[in-house]
Amino acid sequence: MTGPAGIPPARTGDRPDRPAPPRTPPPDVSVLLVSWNTRDKTRNCLESLPAAMTDALRYEVVVVDNGSADGSVEMLAAYPGVRLIRNNRNLGYAEAVNQAYRNSRSDLVLLLNSDVRCQPETVSTLVDFLRQRPAAGGVGPQYLDEFGEIEPHYLGLLSFRAALGLAAGLRWLPGLREAWLAYQLADGDFDHPRTVPQPAASCLLLRREALEPNRVFDEDFPLYFNDVRLAHRLATLGWQLWMTPDAVVNHDRGSSTRLLDSATRSRHHLSGLVRYVAQTQPRHRLRLLQALTLVDRQLRWVFRIRGQLGLRDLFAALRGDAGPLPSGDLRDWVVMLSGVDWSTEAHRQHALARELVADRRVLFVEPPGQRPRWRFTVRQIAPSLWRAVPPTVLPAGRQLPPVNWINRRIGALLVRRWLDRFPGRRLVWIDEDLSVTASRHLGGEAVIYDGADLDWTFTRWWNRWHVRRGMRSAVGAADLVLASSPALVQRLPAARRPPVSLPNGCDPEQFSPSGPVAQWARQLPHPLLGYVGAVDTRAFDAELVAEVARLRPDWTFLIVGPSTPAGRAPLAGLANVLLRDPVEFAEVPAILRACDACLIPYRLGGLIDYVHPKKAYEYLALGKPVVATPLPALERLDGPVHLGAGPTAFVAAIEEALGSSQCPDASALRREAAVRNSWSARGVQLRDLIAGLAAGR
Repeated sequence: MTGPAGIPPARTGDRPDRPAPPRTPPPDVSVLLVSWNTRDKTRNCLESLPAAMTDALRYEVVVVDNGSADGSVEMLAAYPGVRLIRNNRNLGYAEAVNQAYRNSRSDLVLLLNSDVRCQPETVSTLVDFLRQRPAAGGVGPQYLDEFGEIEPHYLGLLSFRAALGLAAGLRWLPGLREAWLAYQLADGDFDHPRTVPQPAASCLLLRREALEPNRVFDEDFPLYFNDVRLAHRLATLGWQLWMTPDAVVNHDRGSSTRLLDSATRSRHHLSGLVRYVAQTQPRHRLRLLQALTLVDRQLRWVFRIRGQLGLRDLFAALRGDAGPLPSGDLRDWVVMLSGVDWSTEAHRQHALARELVADRRVLFVEPPGQRPRWRFTVRQIAPSLWRAVPPTVLPAGRQLPPVNWINRRIGALLVRRWLDRFPGRRLVWIDEDLSVTASRHLGGEAVIYDGADLDWTFTRWWNRWHVRRGMRSAVGAADLVLASSPALVQRLPAARRPPVSLPNGCDPEQFSPSGPVAQWARQLPHPLLGYVGAVDTRAFDAELVAEVARLRPDWTFLIVGPSTPAGRAPLAGLANVLLRDPVEFAEVPAILRACDACLIPYRLGGLIDYVHPKKAYEYLALGKPVVATPLPALERLDGPVHLGAGPTAFVAAIEEALGSSQCPDASALRREAAVRNSWSARGVQLRDLIAGLAAGR
């Protein structure tokens, strides 16, 4: 066996002192193969080729990879004798075949699907067949399915009546039934070589002379009906297409298209048929096919028959619009039903979403708004990360259970319709208790509940039953329950499995000690003690801060963040307490770099002492000493924090912190503690938990 034909070296210019290298003669056959996320089957296909050739047959293999995400590119790059063309995205089957065709050199080209395995001497038999029949434009083999049974892959030319049967399900009507059976070649004999109007392109040897110079397929048909259009064109030009049972292949049909969801397949198939009819039939016939197909699909919807498309996709397909090609990304989805908008960007949800994209795709779904909004939008905001904004049909969903049910149900249906366009399993993530209504309709294989806070403590007393009921339902439905602190684990309702503590973290790079300093803050009197966060009566202990400020009038307290009248009232009239309005999250590090120490003056007991403030790690990442009230989570904090309960103890803790503020070793220890508790470290832990969840299921 001669083996794959040599590839001529690239020319670097003529040199007078060295003769040009001899040009390699073209191979006898060029094998054109398209790869899209079928790594193992592609390897099996390539491994079957050497035995499919006789010793005298020279061949080349040109493979186009359409942006696979399953390791196909790496396998093909290392495979001997393969000329690989890499696409960064899925360009469609037709365009990829044309790419391979333009990079091939033989007068005979073999279209070969990656899910085909050739039996011994198959390709040589097809080559000999064409050489003996100059009028034949192409020839295909006999196909066996995965069980070794004969699988006919041959059709007649698609007539208009057969197209009606294909599109509108009318093949049982008199007149159409005969056309359909003729199209299917139902009475055909395939035990002997014979002409076939349309053999499958899964394994089809074609004569370059019969093809256009720069393409095999019409690229208006990216996935379906490109082979139908090719057969129609060759028949119009007078070329014959054949099949021969003397050449045999095994075919695992549709390995790539099975990776698509049913809606994508249906839309591409119907749009391809519409385009074919538009190119081959008069306009009035196209309009008839569109009308009958529309009626048929609506009847399917009424009677709940499988196979219907959504109205938007249906109308697009009937216009011949196939929609975007699938990306080739087959990773699982995490659908995060968040309690905050993406625009805030400073919360636990945002950090964990960015960590999850390491090995998954994330759809961050914002909660319904307070005011009605009618549009549903999905926008990609980072690699593997999308932001979905569902509509708010009715206001006050957080207060009224029926309204919440309506808003969440409609949002879930729209989100699921969008997700149905993409392959991949789904993991539903709940971090807002009231979103449990939506989680049941997203087709998730598992549910994760992330308890960052007790949502019911943020609402009025008369509405707490509504939110607490949602929390019980969400925790009860979850396959994995996370909590932002060990103390919060004790506050959660009963779960099917023990909750896991996944503490908050920080971004050490964003809160680096080196960086710009807010000049207005640097000019304030020192020692400067900083706090960034909400000033309210729920968490912030303004009475404690006020008493400490009175005890130490020589200290300056800089408090930055949103405040309520009741929250800031105890601080009124204190000259050494400066209240500043909220700033963008990106501005926070520059403000805190100007401070000598940072504070977490939270209330003890009540509804807040379960928290694990992520600002503790952000302060430590800046190298600043941290002074806090002894919250349970902070007592066990992995890092140097000065704790004090009550004004006197808090003053003593601040004095101790200020004494260590200029110590380089202490600053380095704080920074190391922050790095150990970074969001990246939390991401590793989270991905391990999800992997364990998947393995358990």
